[in-house]
Amino acid sequence: MSKVSLVRWSLLGLLVIAVVTPSAKSTLLGGKSDVGNVRTNIEIQELGRYCVKQFNLQQQSKQGNEASNARTDAAVLSPLKFSRVESAQKQVVAGTKYYLRIAVTQPDGTSRMFDSVIVIQPWLFSKKLLEFTPVA
Repeated sequence: MSKVSLVRWSLLGLLVIAVVTPSAKSTLLGGKSDVGNVRTNIEIQELGRYCVKQFNLQQQSKQGNEASNARTDAAVLSPLKFSRVESAQKQVVAGTKYYLRIAVTQPDGTSRMFDSVIVIQPWLFSKKLLEFTPVA
């Protein structure tokens, strides 16, 4: 075996090891990864604000339909107020999916946590709220 062949096989072997062996910081392809510095990350905080706004719009739409069929309750029509995103994870899918834990202030002034899932596809100019559920 010539030196060139030996070098090629050695480099190929190192490449295979580097690709197959996960590093301590890597995540599986398509797996979730934590977002760092959530409280100071302006993009993540804006995503949280967007999620609360979209949830409020969805609730107002539902309540508008229900109000035409029944009574209207002023407390029900009051929206949630965004406080901050407490934690975040992201996952690369067909776009980027974010899993956010969001602190909000309810109409009665109490605080509550919600889990939110949002998918962003920048090339389609798309941002879609998939879930917004209270933490039990």
